[in-house]
Amino acid sequence: MRVPSIGLPLDERLIIREGYRWAERMLRDYQDPPSLADNVAKALTSARQALLELYRTLIRG
Repeated sequence: MRVPSIGLPLDERLIIREGYRWAERMLRDYQDPPSLADNVAKALTSARQALLELYRTLIRG
């Protein structure tokens, strides 16, 4: 009669658990680089702000 498997042996479970901890530490502070849409929105915001300040400067004389 065969004994049913209860999963991975303890040493393999410990290796996997440590791998998950290691990956979690490596990815803890990871941030995706800004997308093209983010870059365009940032450029438009800064251009709008610059034009607004130029307008205010011209109005004041």
